[in-house]
Amino acid sequence: MPADTLTREIFGNIGQGPKLVFYGLAVLALLIGGRGLARMIRRWNSGQRSGTVIDWKSVPGRLFTRILSQSTFGATRPSASWAHRLLFTGFCLLTLGTILIAIEHVAAVAVGRAATDPVFHKGLYYAIYEIVLDAAGLALLAGGTWFLVRRLSDRSSIARESADLVVLAGLLFLGVTGYVVEGLRIIEAQTAQPWFSFIGAAVASGLEALGVTPTLAVTAHRISWWLHAVVALGLLAAVPYTRLRHVVAGSLLLATTDNQQLGTMTLVSIEEVEASGKFGIAEVTDFSRQQLVQLDACVSCGRCQDECPAHAAGKPLSPRNVVQDLGEHLQAMVAGPATGNTLSLHGDVISEDTLWACTTCSACVEVCPLGVDPLTLITGMRRHLVGSGNIRGPAAAALQKLSRSGNPWGLPAEQRFDWADGLEVPTVESTPNFEILYWVGCAAAYDRQARRTARAMVRLLQAANVQFAVLGNQERCTGESARRMGEEFVFSELAASNIETFTRHNVTRIVTHCPHCLNSLRHDYSQVGGQLEVVHHSQFLAELVSTGRLLFPDSQSDTDVGSVAYHDPCYLARVNGIVDAPRELLAHVGARLTEMPRHGCRTACCGAGGGRMWLDDTPDQRIGQDRIDEVLETGTETVVVSCPFCRTMIGDGIAARGTETPVKDLSEIMVAALDKID
Repeated sequence: MPADTLTREIFGNIGQGPKLVFYGLAVLALLIGGRGLARMIRRWNSGQRSGTVIDWKSVPGRLFTRILSQSTFGATRPSASWAHRLLFTGFCLLTLGTILIAIEHVAAVAVGRAATDPVFHKGLYYAIYEIVLDAAGLALLAGGTWFLVRRLSDRSSIARESADLVVLAGLLFLGVTGYVVEGLRIIEAQTAQPWFSFIGAAVASGLEALGVTPTLAVTAHRISWWLHAVVALGLLAAVPYTRLRHVVAGSLLLATTDNQQLGTMTLVSIEEVEASGKFGIAEVTDFSRQQLVQLDACVSCGRCQDECPAHAAGKPLSPRNVVQDLGEHLQAMVAGPATGNTLSLHGDVISEDTLWACTTCSACVEVCPLGVDPLTLITGMRRHLVGSGNIRGPAAAALQKLSRSGNPWGLPAEQRFDWADGLEVPTVESTPNFEILYWVGCAAAYDRQARRTARAMVRLLQAANVQFAVLGNQERCTGESARRMGEEFVFSELAASNIETFTRHNVTRIVTHCPHCLNSLRHDYSQVGGQLEVVHHSQFLAELVSTGRLLFPDSQSDTDVGSVAYHDPCYLARVNGIVDAPRELLAHVGARLTEMPRHGCRTACCGAGGGRMWLDDTPDQRIGQDRIDEVLETGTETVVVSCPFCRTMIGDGIAARGTETPVKDLSEIMVAALDKID
C-alpha cells in the first residue's frame, strides 16, 4: 500500500447518532471529573499561603526531567519502579494518541473533510502513530499486569482499597479491548496493515482463525468499541475520586516545587507567631497549600514506611499512615460539619507518641518518588505540641536544660572546656589569627566517650600544623535538637548567641566532627544570618591528607588498623551527601573496610536524631536495632563512626548484645595510625 494512502476512518463503523451519544458521555465524564478536581483544589486552598514563588520557567523542564522521564524513582523497589514506568508511559502515549484522534476529527469537521479524507492522520505519520500506540499498549499491559499480580498475591505494600483493583482492571481492560477493537476494525474494513499495526493485525488474524467474518466483525466492533469507550470515560471521571488523583497532585507537586535540601526546616519568627496567634500545626488547615497537595499526591505505596527506622523498631510511626490519615482528615474537615467529623488533629488523628517516634533522618523524604515530605508534616505538628505546652518527660527536660544551660546535658558552661585538660588547645583569645574554628559541640564537651574524638582531632590538627582555635566556654549548643523537637525559639536564642560570638571573633570557616552541628550551622544558621563555610572533620582531614599537610607513610602495612565496618550517619551521608571522604581516609591508613548492606546515602539510622537521643528508651528498645544486627554481622574488629550520637547509640546497642566490639570515631583511627608511625 502506498504511503500516501495509509489512513483509517475516524469513528469508522460508528453512526452519527452513537457519535452524539459518545460526545454527551464525554461531556458528562468531564463534568464529573471536573467536580472532583474542584473539590481537590478546594482542599488545597484551605491551607496557608507559603509565600513561595513558583518559577514557571522551570516547569516545562521539570515536567520532562521529573515526570515524563520517571527519574524520581530511586534504587528501592526496582521491579515496581520499572513496572510503573511501563504503565505510566503506555498510559500517557495512549492518552496522547486519543487526543490526537480528537484533534484530527475536529479539524476534519471544521474544514469540511470527508471521514475518509483525514487532515493529518495519514501517510507516514499514521504508520508511526500505529506503531507507537501498539507498543504503548504492550507497555501498559505489562506494567498493569505486574501490579495486579502483586495485589492479588497479597505481596503489595500499598494499603488495600477496593477501588484500586477496579482501576487496575479498568486499565488492563482498556489495553486488551484497544487491540480487540483494532483487530475487528481491520476485519470489518477488510484491510491488511501488518507492518505498522502489528498487534492489531495479529489480533485480526487470530479472530479470523476463530471464524470472525467481516459481517460478524461489524457488530462485534461496535460492541467492543462502546465497551472500550465507556470504561475509558469512566476512568477519566474517576481520577479525582481514586488513587489516580496522584497523577494530578503528584505532577503539580513535582513540576512546581524546587528540590529542597534535605535536613532544612521552615523558619518561624516571633513576629509571625504574634500576628497569627499560632505556633506550629494545630489543625490540618494550618499546613501550607503545597503540603496539602502532598496529601493527595501520596499513593500509599509504603516506600517511606519501608525506610522508616522508627517503624522498623516497632514504634507507633508509619510516615505513610501519617500522610494518609492527614489526607482523610482533611477531606472530612473540608466537607463540612454535615459529615459529623469531630476528631481533633492531635490525639485523635495523630498521636503524640507517633510524633515523638520520628528521628528526622529524612529517609522517608528521600525515597518518595512524588516529593511527599512526611518529615515537615511531623515537625510542624511537634511545634504545636511544644508551643501549647503538651510536652512532658525526658523531651521536656532536655529542652529545659538547653534553655537554661545552653546544652542538653544541663551541665555548667564553665565545664565545657574540661575535655581539653592536659592538652595545649588554642582558643580564639590566645590565637586570634586562626585558620579555622574547630567546633567541639556538646557531646564532645560533656560526654566522656565523645571527648576522645575532640582530643584526637586536636592531635591531628596539630600534626598537620593547622592554625586552629576553639571557642572553649563561649561555645553553646547549636540548638539543632531543640529545633527538630519543635522548640523554635530556644533554637533562635542559641543561634543568635553563637552567631554573635562568630561575628565577634571573625569566624568564617568551621570544622566540626558532629553531623548534626554541621547541618545546623550550614542550613539552619543561614536562615538567621549565619553565613559560614562549614565542613565535616572527615572532609577537612581528607583535604589535609591530599595536600600533604597530614602525612602518613607510603606503606599501608605500617599503619594497618585492621578490619572495620563504617557506619554512615544520616545527617552526614543522606542529608549532606558526604560519603567518600571517610572511606578515603580509612583506605589511606590501611583499614580493611567491610560495607554493610545499607551504606552511603542509603544508610540506616542509629536512632538518635530528632531529639530521640534524649528520650529514655533502654538500649534494647531503641530505634536502630536492625542497624546493630548489620554491624555485628560484619564480624569486623572495629566499628568506625563519624558522629558522636551514632557512637553512643551503636556502642550502647553492641554492649546490650553482650559483645565487646569497640566503636571509635574516624579521628581516633587516624590518630592510631599516627601512633604506629611514632
